[in-house]
Amino acid sequence: NPISAELAHMRLSLWPGLLQAALYNQNRQQSRVRLFEIGRRFRPRGNDGVDEQTVISGLATGAAFAEQWGLAVRPVDFYDVKGDLEALLALGGPGRFRLQPGVHPALHPGQTAEVVTGEGRVIGVLGVVHPDVQAKTGLDKSTILFEIELDPVQAAIIPEFREISRYPAVRRDLALIVDNQ
Repeated sequence: NPISAELAHMRLSLWPGLLQAALYNQNRQQSRVRLFEIGRRFRPRGNDGVDEQTVISGLATGAAFAEQWGLAVRPVDFYDVKGDLEALLALGGPGRFRLQPGVHPALHPGQTAEVVTGEGRVIGVLGVVHPDVQAKTGLDKSTILFEIELDPVQAAIIPEFREISRYPAVRRDLALIVDNQ
């Protein structure tokens, strides 16, 4: 019983919604767009059902930085989003995740990476939208997408809070030898 005709099917990916939102922003002259969504996707599991996965997906298009005096305007690229994703994955500790070259039909060949766990399981993908897909969606700028499973990322070791000492830090320690007289 969907709310509208567009919501009649279970999502295989969060990307179509993000691309639609990016196009909506582009049509309203928003030149720099950064979006992310946490949601559920559904993958067929052979003949016996469907797997439901919670994923985090993101999109970046337009200028790499907000307009400012000190920096020249340049478009966001694969390495900008790759750096952001690596910073997110680094929270789990060193060596838990890595990025390796990958292939995806909706992404540009040579500008696609797979997110892999330390055990070798592929949990996501990152890349530049293929020019054919970009033309079909109507986007006029290069767009970078990623989508990773959330459960392996959340299973990472999260830093815990420790109370800060109430006493000031000792920056210099002096030892004086004084004659008894």
